[in-house]
Amino acid sequence: MLNLLLPCFYVVVIPSKPNFEPAPAVLTVSSEWHSSMLDMQPDAIFVLLDQKIAYANQAGLELLKASNIEQIMGMRPEDFLTGQYHYAVRQLFELGKNERIPGPQYYQCIGLDGQTVDVEVYSKGLLIGEQTAILLSARHYKSPSPAQQTIEQLINEVKHQSSRVHEALHHEKEILEMIALDKPLADILEDVCDRMERLLDNGALCAISLYDADLQILNLGAAPSLPEAFVKRILQLKVQENNGCSAATILKNRITIVQDIQHSPVWGGMKQLAAENGLCASWSTPISTAFSSLLGTVDVYYRHPHAPDDDEQAMIMDACDLIALAIDKKNMEQSLEESEERYRSVVTNLTEGIMVIGPGGQILTSNPSALRILKIADISSVGRRHRYFKRIFTENGDTLKLGEDPASQVFRNGRAILDLSIGMELQDGSVVWLLVNCLPISGKNSQYASAVLISFTDTTEVRETQRQLNLMASFDALTGLPNRHQLNQRLDKAISEAKQQRQHVALLFLDLDRFKNVNDTAGHAAGDSLLRNVAERLHSCIRETDMLARLGGDEFVIIAEQVRDAVYLRELGERVLVRMREPFIIDGNEYHLGTSIGISVFPHDGQDAATLMRCADSAMYHAKECGRNNYQFFTTELNVRAQHRYSLETNLRRALAEQEFRVYYQPKLCLSNSSIVGAEALLRWQMPGLGLISPAEFIPIAEEIGLILPLGRWVLEQACQQTQHWREQHHADLVISVNISPKQFQDTGLCKFIQRTLQRTGLPAHALQLEITEGLLMADLDTLLPMFESLRQLGVSISLDDFGTGFSSLSYLQRFPIDNLKIDRSFIHDIPHNPDSVALARAIIAMGQALQMSVTAEGVENREQMQFLAGSGCQEMQGYYFSPPVPAAEFETLFQRSWHND
Repeated sequence: MLNLLLPCFYVVVIPSKPNFEPAPAVLTVSSEWHSSMLDMQPDAIFVLLDQKIAYANQAGLELLKASNIEQIMGMRPEDFLTGQYHYAVRQLFELGKNERIPGPQYYQCIGLDGQTVDVEVYSKGLLIGEQTAILLSARHYKSPSPAQQTIEQLINEVKHQSSRVHEALHHEKEILEMIALDKPLADILEDVCDRMERLLDNGALCAISLYDADLQILNLGAAPSLPEAFVKRILQLKVQENNGCSAATILKNRITIVQDIQHSPVWGGMKQLAAENGLCASWSTPISTAFSSLLGTVDVYYRHPHAPDDDEQAMIMDACDLIALAIDKKNMEQSLEESEERYRSVVTNLTEGIMVIGPGGQILTSNPSALRILKIADISSVGRRHRYFKRIFTENGDTLKLGEDPASQVFRNGRAILDLSIGMELQDGSVVWLLVNCLPISGKNSQYASAVLISFTDTTEVRETQRQLNLMASFDALTGLPNRHQLNQRLDKAISEAKQQRQHVALLFLDLDRFKNVNDTAGHAAGDSLLRNVAERLHSCIRETDMLARLGGDEFVIIAEQVRDAVYLRELGERVLVRMREPFIIDGNEYHLGTSIGISVFPHDGQDAATLMRCADSAMYHAKECGRNNYQFFTTELNVRAQHRYSLETNLRRALAEQEFRVYYQPKLCLSNSSIVGAEALLRWQMPGLGLISPAEFIPIAEEIGLILPLGRWVLEQACQQTQHWREQHHADLVISVNISPKQFQDTGLCKFIQRTLQRTGLPAHALQLEITEGLLMADLDTLLPMFESLRQLGVSISLDDFGTGFSSLSYLQRFPIDNLKIDRSFIHDIPHNPDSVALARAIIAMGQALQMSVTAEGVENREQMQFLAGSGCQEMQGYYFSPPVPAAEFETLFQRSWHND
């Protein structure tokens, strides 16, 4: 948007033409007002012939510090404009009729006295008479608005709790300040790089690249510390395989870490370039919007091998949020700027409204933008200025009386009024906000204004956008409820007041039961509609003094202040459960949900917001364990369990790096000759001080915190390597089975990783069997079939684990390429004494044989079970009858004994 409050400069460039004649007047107003308007404009106007100055008004002479037109006649724009922020002056002359350069271009204007001033320039081709011309306008930068100053004050109120966090928040504040002050994006990106390098403080060289999805390239936005030769090569980087970390990050939309560039396939043909510039390691993080649209990457380079820890990754991800905010803001501003009308001519085509008001208030002339903004259909029917609006009011809502308006003040004192924001209620009842300049127009020999030139910009849309941005920062876009940010602020304030008044504050953590089923069956649109209904019902259950917020997904939080006793909390919990038991009707379909609620209370359960949230979360999980659809208060026992879970989660993050995991192997026996033909690889955690941790405890946590993928890959690699060692040493055709979780199976890079692992270890593909559960087969068919097909092409076999306990369906066996069925231990336990178990086991074995699948029985614990299975045609077994899962060394001993006996 153009700012009429600051000086603006215009340049009209007319291509060379023989026998040039002055262009006819653009405006249709009288010559007197035409001359007055040009002279009284705070804008400078230049007309150039053959790219040389042929005319300038008084403001133009003042801009170039010239006393008369002869001093600047014949000057080229290159003589007084220099490119700033990487824009070239030459582009000003490459426009044809009705063409324009979008958005402001930034330059420095050099006066005859050598002084420079920063300006922002707009340009457009137009026709004056029969001559094709180019119109340019330039403006100084606008000072911060009151809204921006408010943002700065809010940022300055942020308090920091630790030295590094304090520094990071300080940097975040200053970056947000730059964003709020509309600093150029290039400056913001370079500043972010400098600050990240200082925060990391480990020799990091940071860069930021912006993603062009249409051209599939990454444009380098900032790289203040990278070698110049390297920078030149990555100014426009193609997004393709083996083209560095940043390209890989865009392709996979996830963080890419390369500890040693020279040994990484990610860098492909760029390894030499990195080596020449002394770069040894790099990692890249995607910059995404709230809607997961890729905007670019943050890239960190090192001159020594290095892999980022969790804190460093978290720091860069926080920076990515800031960068995304800056890019989104600039994109929004650019969209707003491009949506406004550009200058079409010196006055007539200005996007700002222009009016000339006479002493009696009559409108002498106006441009189309003024008529449009003020909704005036016919200026002749309006006549006087006060007839097209009902009232004028200030920012604080005070109405200005007739005679106190800006134009009347200029008539009285003869002084210009600049940068005035006013609201105006029009005749149709609508309200517009205007940014107004009022300048007196007087004759050469008169000190009194004969008229007033009013220029104004409609800022209604910008104010509405700012209002919406403020709402987005504090409220959930889907439900309109307060979001996590506002929740934390309210909770901190409630705790502070409760400490002073010695009162209680309760926190209720709500999680919807079976909500995922709605999304999976009815789609996300139905799920969104249901969440809005949930928000309405929950809001009807609380007091006006309570607060309901949405954390995200299907999680909600209620803050209840001034709680006298647990009775209110129990009543509140019961009200919520009752309301949520009622069916939801979405698109004519009926859905039933439950709600698991965890309750924590200040000060008994915690002294700060984070502790209360953690305690309420633990209580909510306890409610789920108690059958769901109930509420539970936080207790000391839950605290012990929460501390244990927290300890596991904390140690899990370092356990893989510190090699605390072990792979155990449970032998598989061929029932026809009792020889070991394979093994199942099982993960164990040898945690210092606690011994072996059950997978049932740490595997769900690993899935929650995103460690299941690296853990699964580590197990697969270890198992393949160990199995190939046994195959080579004992010349045996062993087959290793490795469990694959649903999340691993959804990993698009799984097949490539398996292929690389088989190649690296030398294990034949037929010696690897992947075990999956029946629940995995419930996923999207279009996603599963390509993965199964890829695994089949590799030659890897698939085993269906725990068959008969989940969503057993013959259609699965027919639809998917299953090679092996594993009879669950629940069917084996009562064999041969339970007729039902016997019948089911025989049916599964017979079905596997009919479908040409091998059958493995797990959980075999005695000789009778083994003999029954062998007699029923089952091919393989595993269980404690022969051996529990054991370390690799013990398995090798068992295998040697079996091999010698055989």
